[in-house]
Amino acid sequence: MYHKLQKRPIETLEQLHYDLQLAIELEFSTLPVYLTALYSIEEGTNQCACTVIRSVVMEEMFHLTNAANLLIATGGSPAINSPEFLPAFPTKLPDGETWFEADLQKFSPEALQNFLNIEMPTALAKEGDITIGEFYAGIENGLQTLHNRMGPELFPADCHDKQIAHKYYYGGGGELTPVTDLASANFALNAIIAQGEGVPDECWDPDQPFPLGDTTGIGSGDHQLFMQPRELSHYYRFNELLLGYRYVQGDTPNSGPTGPAIPIDYHLVYNVVKNPQPEHYQPYPAIARLDTEFNLTLSLLLDQLHLAFNGQPDLLVAAVGTMFGLKEKAQSMMRVPLPDHSGHNATPTWRYIAAKDRPGGC
Repeated sequence: MYHKLQKRPIETLEQLHYDLQLAIELEFSTLPVYLTALYSIEEGTNQCACTVIRSVVMEEMFHLTNAANLLIATGGSPAINSPEFLPAFPTKLPDGETWFEADLQKFSPEALQNFLNIEMPTALAKEGDITIGEFYAGIENGLQTLHNRMGPELFPADCHDKQIAHKYYYGGGGELTPVTDLASANFALNAIIAQGEGVPDECWDPDQPFPLGDTTGIGSGDHQLFMQPRELSHYYRFNELLLGYRYVQGDTPNSGPTGPAIPIDYHLVYNVVKNPQPEHYQPYPAIARLDTEFNLTLSLLLDQLHLAFNGQPDLLVAAVGTMFGLKEKAQSMMRVPLPDHSGHNATPTWRYIAAKDRPGGC
């Protein structure tokens, strides 16, 4: 089982490192959820939905890298290549949400509602429900507490060059900047919160229209943080898909999207089994082999990311190729019907295989 949130304020460097490792695990744990839905869409169909989910996935990788850089900048070392890094689905997210579980399932309205639960803004959550934004606010408070006590020593100079530089980062989602002090650390955290939830609590006004360029309401604030064109936060991108319409200038959180319809056909989706477990495939050796091949590729990806975040950043280039291989294996598996006459197709279980358990391992 991967790490779970310790419900306490951050008052020690050890606690900060624990929560930043948790942040890395949190960001990666969303990827199987989003990618299972994305890969279940039949090739060449539902282009708008594919574009939205793919954009969020790229930004989650950006968030993961920001969290890893924060951990490295404060003297920690990311731990990525182990079975404990990945949850078994369905799962509660590691940052403390108890009111829903994240599922592996085909692209559907149910999947989109699951996405909305993951990206829920604090201002929309029920009283007492933990959100990702609150989790990162706790880290931000902890950084301030430790900086008050340690000053610049919180960010050792010899850790600056160990971080992942922007030149190694593949894809969009923002620009990686080195974490060297409290201001740059908060910048990295704010980028994560803005892209996911899209709004700090003190700016929330559900009846206030958001003009283009405004960072309150439903915009992600990317244009302000990274000098990029404004786009919606993750929550509202997924909400567009669920409701089937685009947000346009003048819309508010209460009004919902009033723009053009988004073409979505849920019939053009492979009917993959929900939350598969390895034992589901034991009676079907050919499908079990496909699942193992996928998980071996996933394990290679995590090995490459682990080494990249621990002194070998060039391996991020190789990791990009591995991610494409992961997509091909997932889509090949999803085309295979289960022989149990359930009407479901196979889908990967997303498990890390330790080196000793791999073919030829020791």
